Amino acid sequence: MATLVLDRALRILEQLSRYDARGLSLSDLARQSGIPHPTVHRLLRDMAAARLVTPLPDGRGYVLGRLPFEHGLAARARHDVTPLFAANLRRLSEATGYAAYLFVLSGVEAVCYDHTQSQRLDPPLSVTVGGRRPLGVGAAGLALMAAQDDARIEAALRANGEALGRYGGLDVPTLRGLLAQTRKLGYARNGGCLNTNTAAIGHAVADAGGRAFAAISLSTTVARLTQREALRLAALLRAEIAEIRPRVHFHWDDAAALR
Repeated sequence: MATLVLDRALRILEQLSRYDARGLSLSDLARQSGIPHPTVHRLLRDMAAARLVTPLPDGRGYVLGRLPFEHGLAARARHDVTPLFAANLRRLSEATGYAAYLFVLSGVEAVCYDHTQSQRLDPPLSVTVGGRRPLGVGAAGLALMAAQDDARIEAALRANGEALGRYGGLDVPTLRGLLAQTRKLGYARNGGCLNTNTAAIGHAVADAGGRAFAAISLSTTVARLTQREALRLAALLRAEIAEIRPRVHFHWDDAAALR
C-alpha cells in the first residue's frame, strides 16, 4: 500500500511539473495521471499539508509546492549542469536575438534546465525552466533523441507514444521521420510542432564518454528560419558546443550524482 501511495503521489508531482506555469485542476490531474478522482482529492489534501503542492486561489487548481523547490536547491550542487552552459547560451542569444534553451536528458524525457533571451525577442519563450517534454518534442528534444542509441529511442517511443499527440498532433511515424532527417542533417530543425509561429534549430551535447546528455536550441519564427538561416544557426551551435565540450568531464547517469 505504501508503495502504491508513493507511486501515485509521484505521478501527481510529475504532471504538475509539466504544467506548473498555469497549474492543473483536480479533474485534469485525475485524467492525466490515470488515478481515480476521489483518490487524487485525498492525495492532494495530504500533499498540500506536507507542502508538496500548493492550491491556487479561488479553487483554480494546484501547482508544485515550496518543499520540492527547497529540495531542489539542496540537490543543486550535485546535479546542476547549467553553469557549464550559461555563458554560451547568453552569447548565442545576444548574437542572434533569439531564445536560447538548454534541455537535459531525464529518462525518456527532456527537461529545460535554463534559457536566456534578447530584449528584442519575438516570439516569446515557449517553455519555462523545469518544463518537461517527451524526447523528440521541440528542436532540443529532437536533437537529443536522435543522438541516442536505437534501444533508448525505441523505449522512448513506447513510453511516450500516446502523449505525443498533445504536441501539435505529433505521432510516432512523424517523429521517426524527423529523427531520420535530424541524423542526416547533423542537427534538428523543428517548426510548428509546439506553436505554429515558432521554429528552432537544436544540437546535442555529449558527455565525456560520447553519450548525448543535453541539447541546446535557438528558437525564432517560422518566417525567419530560412534554409540559409538554419545553416547559420547550426554553425553557431556547433561552435559553442565545441567550446563547451572540454569542460564536460563526467559520464551522465540519470541515477548518479555528478559530484
